[in-house]
Amino acid sequence: MTTAATFATLPPARKPVGGRLRGALLGLAAAAPAAMVLFVVGVDQAIDSADNAAGWATLTLLAPIGAGLGAWIGALGLGRATSDDTSRLAGLLRALASGERCERLGGPYPQSDFGDLARAVDGAVDRFAELREMLERHRLLAELSTDVFLRLAPDATFLGVSAPVTRLLGYEPQEMIGRSCYDFIHPDDLSVARQNHDVLLSGGTPSSALRFRRKTGGYVSVEFTSRLRRDQPAGRAVEILGLVRDMSERAEHARELDRARRDAAATGRSRSSFLAHMSHDLRTPLNIIIGLSQIIRDQMFGPVGVQRYVDYARDIESSGHDLLDLINDLLDLSKVESGRWQLEERAVSLARNVEAVFTMVSARARLAQVTMESSIAADLPLLLADERAVRQMLLNVVSTALKRVTPDSVITVDGHVEKDQLVLVVQGAARSVESRDGYAKDSLDGSVGLTLASDLMRLHGGRLDLQTSGGRFVVTTAFPVERSLTSLAPAPAALRLVS
Repeated sequence: MTTAATFATLPPARKPVGGRLRGALLGLAAAAPAAMVLFVVGVDQAIDSADNAAGWATLTLLAPIGAGLGAWIGALGLGRATSDDTSRLAGLLRALASGERCERLGGPYPQSDFGDLARAVDGAVDRFAELREMLERHRLLAELSTDVFLRLAPDATFLGVSAPVTRLLGYEPQEMIGRSCYDFIHPDDLSVARQNHDVLLSGGTPSSALRFRRKTGGYVSVEFTSRLRRDQPAGRAVEILGLVRDMSERAEHARELDRARRDAAATGRSRSSFLAHMSHDLRTPLNIIIGLSQIIRDQMFGPVGVQRYVDYARDIESSGHDLLDLINDLLDLSKVESGRWQLEERAVSLARNVEAVFTMVSARARLAQVTMESSIAADLPLLLADERAVRQMLLNVVSTALKRVTPDSVITVDGHVEKDQLVLVVQGAARSVESRDGYAKDSLDGSVGLTLASDLMRLHGGRLDLQTSGGRFVVTTAFPVERSLTSLAPAPAALRLVS
């Protein structure tokens, strides 16, 4: 028996005391006219009858009958009034059972079984309205979503499909209900789908990429995620809840990213080729400029005559060296960024490379009136590294320091083991230079030389940090301790170059 039928066959509600009193009064009111009529009829019969005793006997008999008839009529009226409330309650229960919208009975309710039932029904109406509103919100959200929500039987038969499936596959939801999910999966993906189904039934939570067939032909790549709902507490599999997400747009983004990556690689190769040719074209005239400026500076073919020309020659030589270093750094930087710099690793002494770099920049240090000092720890181990890269890194750092420190200052290079790293610190008194070209003071300051040095450190698994705060120019390079060798480097004595 359905819920509505059950509610419709409920036994009549017990009438409250007020209802019984009201029925008695109505019965008496209905009985009074009937009794008067019967009394008049009885008197008339008694007058007309020859036997007065028979007339009075008729009157006595008709009076109770009239009273009972009136009481019955009154009770019938009250019963009809009460049955109206019962019919309204039964109709409301039938509406609830059938899922229709309905309104509350509304109070006040008497303190009786009928009143308790009416209050319970009103509470059910309120909860039913909240449930309908929540379901409506969920339905709208499912329609607005681009993902497709699925309900499947444990055997992978569709029980329900959300509306976005029409945009994704072209099918109406009704066309898929009752059909197997495997009917819509690409044949090459069926083995993966069946395997995921077995994993799901065994308690797993699979998620995989599949191809679903479109109604108009072809397939679309989707991500299919599913969960199993069980009947509690029996644990019986009831249904599979699934989510299908369109992956075609993501696949297109991946293809665009791959094309952009190939284009960037081609651009990088073109840039490297351009830099290689440019550096070759610029090195030759720069070497001529530097050579001729050195001849004028040293007055190899006789005195120039005016000392200012000698100073100009010195400036030309210095600028030529700077430009040549910049070109070499750009070329090396392009090699590192394109992955064409191959490390040739061997045992490297940091102390001896610092000494070699000091010798290379000694002329510039004298021109800048800067003293350079090296303090390498005696127990600093040898380093497994590319010696050319290490020397280039040190040269770039020290050359940048010569441009950044104040005249008559000291540049120090300290080397030691700190925790799990081999650390070199190059520092000196910094000039007051504002950040330029959008580079902050504590970044690499837009220096191509420091950028190349940082990239060379990354090739070795290390790092390079620059700080210019507090009136100091400090560059810290740190190699990982895994690159240290067990044998110790024959460290030279403390080196000091005085301008």
